[in-house]
Amino acid sequence: MRHWPLTQLTLATPDLVLRIPDDDQLDELAQVAANGVHPPGAVRFPQSWASGTPEETARNVVQNHWWARGDWSEDNWRLLLAVLHDGQVIGQQNLSARDFRITREARTGFWLGQRFQGHGFGTQMRAAALHLAFASLGAERVTSTAFADNTASRRVSQKFGYTPNGVRRLVVDQHLVEAHDSVLTAEQWRTQAQQPIIVQGFDACRHMFCALANPEPVDVVRHV
Repeated sequence: MRHWPLTQLTLATPDLVLRIPDDDQLDELAQVAANGVHPPGAVRFPQSWASGTPEETARNVVQNHWWARGDWSEDNWRLLLAVLHDGQVIGQQNLSARDFRITREARTGFWLGQRFQGHGFGTQMRAAALHLAFASLGAERVTSTAFADNTASRRVSQKFGYTPNGVRRLVVDQHLVEAHDSVLTAEQWRTQAQQPIIVQGFDACRHMFCALANPEPVDVVRHV
């Protein structure tokens, strides 16, 4: 799409492709969410978008994507990427920022359909988001939040060497939850072995982010 060049942005890992979904893929993504993203009664997200009926959950996904696109600005953005495995939509990877021009800080978030969990996809999704943040956008810090009982998400952060950054108490659906914050700096990230990530279409949409003109190069051919 000429007037929304984010649709040209594609991130590829060894097993996954991440991109802005077209209408058909967004509908498929909504159905993946409707089929379930966590066990019944579990609390996994600060917003209760996935705790309603399947129809409500699917509609929340679609509206969230529409809202993120309509609210986009160079300094305040929410990049919601559909994740595809062998051409099938399996989940969503988020990368967002507020006042990015000054803070140089971004935040990640993700979810996978239940039947696609436990295959290591979450690690590859996070690797792609971190590569985009640090190598392409020139971020200085990336943060992540996971609830105390969300061991899978917290384990992904541990793999990448995030530093604990405090615990907050939140109320979600009238449940008290502990949110564990963690942070990864660009310096920490650059010392790690990197998964091979291929980024395409970034130059076409660079102007839509407050990206640094020449972020530091990174070796992307080493394997974890």
